[in-house]
Amino acid sequence: MTSTASAETPRSTSSRVVAITIVLTVVVAAVGWGLRERFLQNLGGPSAPAASASPAASGSAKAPPPPMVVDGIAMLPHRVATTASATGTLLAREQVDLVAEVSRRVVKVNAKDGATVKKGDVLFVLDAADLGAQARTLEVRRQLAVENEKRAKRLAEGGLASAQELERIVAERALVEAQLAELGVTMSRSSIRAPFAGRLGLVQVSEGAWVSPATKLATLQDLEKVRVDFALPERYAPSLAPGGRFTFRVPGREETYEGTIVAVEPRIDAATRSVTARGLAENPGRKLLPGGFVAVELELTADEQGLVVPSVAVMPTGGGHAVFVAKDGKAVEAKVEIGVRTDTTVQILKGLSPGDVVLTSNLLRLRPGAPIKLGKVEGGAPPAAPAAGSAAPAAGSAAPAAGPRKPSADPRKEGTAE
Repeated sequence: MTSTASAETPRSTSSRVVAITIVLTVVVAAVGWGLRERFLQNLGGPSAPAASASPAASGSAKAPPPPMVVDGIAMLPHRVATTASATGTLLAREQVDLVAEVSRRVVKVNAKDGATVKKGDVLFVLDAADLGAQARTLEVRRQLAVENEKRAKRLAEGGLASAQELERIVAERALVEAQLAELGVTMSRSSIRAPFAGRLGLVQVSEGAWVSPATKLATLQDLEKVRVDFALPERYAPSLAPGGRFTFRVPGREETYEGTIVAVEPRIDAATRSVTARGLAENPGRKLLPGGFVAVELELTADEQGLVVPSVAVMPTGGGHAVFVAKDGKAVEAKVEIGVRTDTTVQILKGLSPGDVVLTSNLLRLRPGAPIKLGKVEGGAPPAAPAAGSAAPAAGSAAPAAGPRKPSADPRKEGTAE
């Protein structure tokens, strides 16, 4: 009896566990089925009124989205120029190294470092004492030759002198005068004068120095105007002609200077395949110094009625380029042909007309035919306010439009930045 009771105890325990498991399974299945029914009811609706509300909900889902606020720029014709860039060098209008024509000693220096001089000013004087003595000797000989000539003529008139003797005396007088003139030229070279008005450089010699034609005494520059030499590729040669205008800038200065082409090299450099031009420009304040580097901008062609859009507004397409244009409250894609392009603007040759409004913001979100509302319009007046009759519908749609309009500020900024 005892052994049988102990054997039945584990069997009853396992039966109890199985029963509990079955009960729990049934309960979980019932709960799951109830949750499923509730979920299906929430999706489809258990009653007729809820089912009838379903079409209204689907209708509101298909309502058109509110118009997107975008900025634009009105197309107004203005001057558009095609330019070419080049690097050039500044040169003085006139410049010269002052040297002596004869080898002599410097006895006087009138030149001062950096001084402004006039044409003809004596800058250096060389020793010419020996030349002065020779000049006095020749002057005495000339006077004697003149007297001899007068005497010979009187004798010849009286038949006391031959014609041959008279001719010899006349030739002696002419020879002395020629020697005196030659000496005068040599004496003039002892005074070194300014060949033109300008500014002196640094004086290289002092009084007492022995100089020769190889010795540079100083430099002289005419800085009232400056020459600008620059080179352009040979394809621009037809556009270079005397009288053409150009602008240039100098590193370290904010001013933009203007110049005029005065000459063009009549050949193309075979080594660089470029043509060299020379321009002339005013030098206000004598601030531009010869030898300086300049960045030249040369105008090649100009369109007085050109249209220009920001670079961000032009989109590449499979067949070329396109922009979004505002028409009847919608974004319309317009195919365009572009011309001159800079870092910030693009010239439009075909595809746009004056008065068109090109969209410049929210470009990544725009699609052809998308409803839009113009915000800021550059180059033209903003769109007029809606009529009084349409104020009520606009007010009714203000609440749903307020949601998308606020977050659209960031994408609009991103589109403009691009």
